[in-house]
Amino acid sequence: MEIKTILCPVDGTELADKVLEAAAYLGKALDARVVLLNIVEKWYRSAPFTTDSAEWETIHEGWLKEGRAILETNAGKLKAMGVKHIETTLGDGEAAYEIVAIATQKNADLIVMATHRYSPMGKLFIGSVTSKVSKHTPCPIMWVFAG
Repeated sequence: MEIKTILCPVDGTELADKVLEAAAYLGKALDARVVLLNIVEKWYRSAPFTTDSAEWETIHEGWLKEGRAILETNAGKLKAMGVKHIETTLGDGEAAYEIVAIATQKNADLIVMATHRYSPMGKLFIGSVTSKVSKHTPCPIMWVFAG
């Protein structure tokens, strides 16, 4: 299996830095394109409470701006780690759905993604993004664990 494109969802947390290290290592070793993805999920989650007002549009634009800043910062980190082929993508919606959709759209060969180590009981009550992505992904996933 040849890996040409690695999708790497990032959210600006410390755990995302660990994911970047893994994606950078693979990107350099395989001379692969690393596609950084940030999902602006706040808008999706607040949709039932929003209106078509200028105020909500300003809030949404602010969230998109934060997402672009996260992508810029992480692209700079990848470049500093020696990754040659870097692309950034900003998603806007439900995280798991967007990750699977972008992986399909970008023809990702691998997703490098962070996850938490929930207990079996915790998994019953937490509909984690990682769980949803793993059920619908078009390609293999490499999990980077917290802690």
